[in-house]
Amino acid sequence: MLNKVIATIKKYNMLSFGDSIVIGVSGGADSVCLTDILNSIKDQYNLNITLVHINHNIRGEEAKRDENYVINLAKHYGNNIKVFSYEVEKLAKENGLTVEEMGRKLRYDAFYAVAGSTGKIAVAHNLNDNCETMLMRFFRGTGIKGLGGISASRDRIIRPLINISRTEIEEYCQNKGLKFCTDSTNAIEEYTRNKIRLNIIPEIQKNFNENIAVTMARTAELMADEDSYMNKEAIKAYKACEIEPKRIDIDILKKYDKVIQRRVIRLGFVDYSADLHDISYDHVENVLSLINKESGKTIELPNGLRAIREHNSIYFCKTIDKKDFSYNIEIEKAYTLKDIGLGICISNNNLYENNKNVCTIPLDYDKINKINLFVRSRQTGDKITLYNGSKSIKKLFIDEKIPLSKRDTIPLLVQGNDVIWVKDMKTSAYFKANQESTNIIYLNLWEV
Repeated sequence: MLNKVIATIKKYNMLSFGDSIVIGVSGGADSVCLTDILNSIKDQYNLNITLVHINHNIRGEEAKRDENYVINLAKHYGNNIKVFSYEVEKLAKENGLTVEEMGRKLRYDAFYAVAGSTGKIAVAHNLNDNCETMLMRFFRGTGIKGLGGISASRDRIIRPLINISRTEIEEYCQNKGLKFCTDSTNAIEEYTRNKIRLNIIPEIQKNFNENIAVTMARTAELMADEDSYMNKEAIKAYKACEIEPKRIDIDILKKYDKVIQRRVIRLGFVDYSADLHDISYDHVENVLSLINKESGKTIELPNGLRAIREHNSIYFCKTIDKKDFSYNIEIEKAYTLKDIGLGICISNNNLYENNKNVCTIPLDYDKINKINLFVRSRQTGDKITLYNGSKSIKKLFIDEKIPLSKRDTIPLLVQGNDVIWVKDMKTSAYFKANQESTNIIYLNLWEV
């Protein structure tokens, strides 16, 4: 079996000379087998090995027994050891996760913490684990990627036992005289994985395919290869569709088959969510539906994400609570409004006429109410007077193709309910000085 594991290590280029390896060790047969194998080739690869054990504090004395066993196992091999203890059930409840989900998160957080920025993480997933995972994903609904099973190597995580069956692992331990711990919760059918392992897989083996784990592994390899190819094509398509970061051109997207469209949409989430676990088929389909909807339509997504149809594009962004702003502006005072990036001074004299960094707009002094001037965010019903009539600020933003995500950040200068100026766009025809204006006051603006 050792040669089989070494072949897997070489096939996926899992180890390099001088690697620091963190091994996740529960004390069960799988992780004990992995520990022994990696220690047997430690000198060949000049490995620096650290064992990491997580006590979930679920099984009382049994959990403490496993912890002590792993500590002694590390001493036996001369490995470093790090032990973490968590109240997993309590933390799961506090974080709205299942015990399984919380446990997994804590384990990998611990592995990465010990591994640092360069170390590799070895975990003991095997052929049977892969079969169970594929069936779990199939029952929940999945695509090609999900049917690709557990990857042999991803990021800095390596799985040297991924092509080894549980039977082979137990035989290896027996032949080498390796003792291991048995987790009593593995026999509890409350957990989905246990139900599949204890009930469904034996039924399949008995009545349909006794080598189901091997068959599923072959399927996983084929699916992984196809997924890899499709993902490369999707990345090309995404680059072709990307107008700017997180913005996809709809006309270009329409040219691709829906298979690629779905993947392009999922790639749009990546900058905000490295883990796409919460992004379902329905979420992707809902975003794709924006192709046939009018500008301004929004799809709310998990983890505070949203997708917006903005004119001829789909834009991905974080959901941000609207923060209204309002500043009272007095004549002859200069204001530096850093939170909205605006400097402003309304003056009777053109104090800034020689400053190239200042934009100056002449206004009709007689139409300005000197005590009721505000720089603020837009409000419902805001309008501005143009030379061809009045226009709502909402309609102005639409005509100017201002993204929905930016509209609440644009400053307006207002007098009561009358809009005098909209940043980077329009000045009211009513307030702007003209040939008939006898008194001039100057609106001076600069970036800060």
